Amino acid sequence: MSKRMPAKPSSRPPANPFYAVLGLVGFLFAITATSYCVFVLRAIRPESANAVGPHAFEILMNRYGSLLLFAQLAVLAVATIGAVAVDHFAGQSRRHQRTASQVGAAQPDGQPTVATSTKTLEA
Repeated sequence: MSKRMPAKPSSRPPANPFYAVLGLVGFLFAITATSYCVFVLRAIRPESANAVGPHAFEILMNRYGSLLLFAQLAVLAVATIGAVAVDHFAGQSRRHQRTASQVGAAQPDGQPTVATSTKTLEA
């Protein structure tokens, strides 16, 4: 005869899907920004670029580099706000559940627990 213990609430919060988006887009942003900087440096010193000729990735950065950077920044901004909002609401929900379970905890006789002060007023 085994007694089932009530499920203990997990102290670990649920995974925030915005963190995956932030990680992936942040990595892509770092690659794009580095590539854009290389493109700009090669444009400043054209003598080094003339020997080899433009690479296909350099042509891509020339045409769409600024657009890619701003689009990735916009996605990072939205994902950051989303991650903060999800964490905020999840934290509020956990705090609400924790206080509700503490306030509604019943004593063995079935009466709710009431906090009382042991201090007395002195005149």
